[in-house]
Amino acid sequence: MTKRSRFFFTILASLLTIGLMFAAPSMAEKKKVYRLRMQILFGPDMMWQYQPFIDFCRDASDGRLIIQPFSGGQLVPDDQMMQACSTGTLDIAGGAGGYWSNAIPLAATEGVLPFALRTITDVNTFYYQRGYLELCREAYAEHGVYYLGPQMVDFAYLMAKTPVKTVDDLKKLKLRAVPNIGKVLGKLGVSAQYFPAGEVYLMISSGQLDGVIYGGSVAAESMSFQEVAPYYMTPSFNPANQNLIMSLKKFNSLPKDLQTILEMATQVENMFLQTVNWNLEFAKRRSMMEKNGLKVVEMDKALIDAMAEKAREFYKDVAGQGPYAKKAVEMMEDYMREVGYLK
Repeated sequence: MTKRSRFFFTILASLLTIGLMFAAPSMAEKKKVYRLRMQILFGPDMMWQYQPFIDFCRDASDGRLIIQPFSGGQLVPDDQMMQACSTGTLDIAGGAGGYWSNAIPLAATEGVLPFALRTITDVNTFYYQRGYLELCREAYAEHGVYYLGPQMVDFAYLMAKTPVKTVDDLKKLKLRAVPNIGKVLGKLGVSAQYFPAGEVYLMISSGQLDGVIYGGSVAAESMSFQEVAPYYMTPSFNPANQNLIMSLKKFNSLPKDLQTILEMATQVENMFLQTVNWNLEFAKRRSMMEKNGLKVVEMDKALIDAMAEKAREFYKDVAGQGPYAKKAVEMMEDYMREVGYLK
C-alpha cells in the first residue's frame, strides 16, 4: 500500500471498525474470496488514481475482497457501463451519470449541473448531508444498480486554440463537451457536442474542433490537450463529479461487512481524488506553461453570467424529465439559494 493509500485508510479506520462490529461475517464467509471486476472512465495512464479504493477493499477485508481494475473502454464502451452493471457484465463501474441520463434522468444532475455547486465542500455536503445520495440510490435501484457514492474527480475547464473572454469569442468555436454542458452552451448559440476523449486531440489538430471542455490540468495533460489547445480558461464550469456504481444483485449477495467496506472505500477514494487532483492542479498548469506555452485566461463576468442564465433554463428542462430529476433540481436549487449562489 502506498503512503497516500495508508493515509486515507487511517482517516476512516475507526468508522469502519464500528461498522464491522455490527456486520461480523460467519466462519464460512471469512474464508471466501470475492473477486469483482471494475471498469473506470480513466485511460491506462490514470489508473493509479483508483489504487486507494482497491487497496482499502483488499486490506480492510483481510484479502477477501479483491478488485480487478480495467481502464475506460477495455471491457465495455464507457457509455454502457451502467447497463453493464445492471446486467452483471461488470461488477463495479467508475463512471459519470451524464453518459446514461437518457435512461436515468436524475443522472443528468448527479455530475453536478453547470454553474450550480461550485466547490468540493458543496458536493460533499449535498450528497452526504442533504439527502441526495439516498435519492440517487433510489433512482439507480430501479435499474438494478447500487449507487456506492460520488467521486469528485476534478473540475471542468475549457481549453481552446484561441483565448475566450467574451460571448462572441465563445460563439466562434466548435467544442467537445459532455452532454450537460453542451446543452447549456447550445442555448447560448455555441456548437458543443460530445466525442470520446481519445478522439479529441486529433479532431482539434485537424481543425474539426477548436477546443474541449474536459477536466483540470492533470486530466488535460494526460490527454496532451495543451499541445493543440494552449489557452486554459477559468473559472471552471462545474466540479467534474463522477460516481462508483455496481450491480445491485452482486452488492446484495455480499456479506454485510463487505458491503460496508465497499461503501467506506468509496468515501476514501472520493477524498483521495478530491485532494490529489486539486493538489496537482496548479503545479501541472505551471508545467504546461513552461513546456507548452500554455496561457491561463480569465473569462469576463458578462460571459459567466450569460452561461449561468442559460444553465438555469437547462435546470428546468432537466426537472421536466421525471420525478427523481425534478426532486434533484429542487434540492440543488434550495441549496444554491441557501449558500447564496442563486437569488
